[in-house]
Amino acid sequence: MLVTTEPSAAPQGGTVPPGGGDLSALAGIALAFSGVPLAGTPEQVASASVEAVRRVVRGPVSLAVPTRPVPLSAGDPRDGLSLLARFPAPGGEGELWAGGDGAGLPDEARAALVEQLTRVWQIQELRAAQTLELDQLRFHLNALQQVARTLAVVRGAEETERLVLDSVGEVFFAWWAALYHTDGEQYTCRAVRSLRGESVAYAIPSRVVRAVAAPGEPPVVPGKDAEIRDHVPAEVSVVAPLDLGEGNAGLLILGRRMTDAPYEPHDLALLRALADASAIALRNAELVDRLRAQATIDPLTGCHNRRGFDEILSVEFARARRYNRPLSVVLLDIDHFKHINDDFGHEVGDHALQRIGRAVRHTFRATDSACRYGGEEFALIFPETGKEEAFRLAERLRILIEQLPPNAEVPRSLTASFGIASFPDDAVETAELLRAADRALYQAKARGRNRVELA
Repeated sequence: MLVTTEPSAAPQGGTVPPGGGDLSALAGIALAFSGVPLAGTPEQVASASVEAVRRVVRGPVSLAVPTRPVPLSAGDPRDGLSLLARFPAPGGEGELWAGGDGAGLPDEARAALVEQLTRVWQIQELRAAQTLELDQLRFHLNALQQVARTLAVVRGAEETERLVLDSVGEVFFAWWAALYHTDGEQYTCRAVRSLRGESVAYAIPSRVVRAVAAPGEPPVVPGKDAEIRDHVPAEVSVVAPLDLGEGNAGLLILGRRMTDAPYEPHDLALLRALADASAIALRNAELVDRLRAQATIDPLTGCHNRRGFDEILSVEFARARRYNRPLSVVLLDIDHFKHINDDFGHEVGDHALQRIGRAVRHTFRATDSACRYGGEEFALIFPETGKEEAFRLAERLRILIEQLPPNAEVPRSLTASFGIASFPDDAVETAELLRAADRALYQAKARGRNRVELA
């Protein structure tokens, strides 16, 4: 029967006798390792472990731990030392080399050293994993806060789409990101963020998307044989569906990461949170654009109203002045509109306004703007357009209106008078430009109507 002794037999800072299976020796080993700072840095833990083993073997000690990314070594030079034990360690298997009494250390003492070293480095591995998890959580929280701050400001749909891609792309260090919206039986690309010029598909069939992830489902890394990879030329790394409400859906697609790291489960969890926040921001932006359109669009004709006209003219005039480019404004008035209301009623008058509204909206270029200026008067804004070209455009519209055939809604022919003014020929301020165009319109009426006059 073995007799135990008090731990004080091996005081802190002294040596531990290596004698056989004596419990005092085993207790001394445990006592030697009690001073290892388990909450210290890996370097501190390694140095303290070496000192603990030195007290046991009473000689030089070398410790090697295959930590990642850089292996850790502590203690004395290995020359002249022998391998005393191997033990489980972070990154693989650690090695303990020793001299002095280490070569004659009994098996029980060696086992006790291995047990203590295993315990110490298992705790270090656990701490490292917890530290990594905490770092990831901090990163996720910071990313969510950053994206929340970015998307909290209500903006239009186009700007919000760009901000969504910028935010998600930066959080995951993705080489490219693309945003899609449902459009019938396909998803249509709305915005792309690419740092290397990757090309993405303009449209993806809805069935292909649903085969990967339906709206409301979490993000997913598509399989190598997923059909969506055949529709997006750039390499697809992860797909995140967006629920945009009212039966609408969106799709976030991310490419490879700059670090070449895979999208781990914690990345997909973060992406889901960002996708949900992005979907809310996109829904709000859609509502803002709808309200903005209602505030600036005339509901009867579909043209911009006076408020919309003032906003557009202010922007275009500032651009024309800054870059010294021409800008023309055309005012047109439906001839004898009061007679239409008196002879046929206001409902026919409304149909006449709608016919003119369709004509001015669909006759010109995408950069031109058509507005209902007030009553039966319309205004056209022609950026990058001088007076002569504006005259040709207005004359073409005049002929088109004149040739509109009577129908059940408007049982008589329509004509209109036009007045044109241009920057910088006729004015250097917006108010002055409008007054010049109005004077030209008055001349067209005074000279017989159904004609175009220049300021």
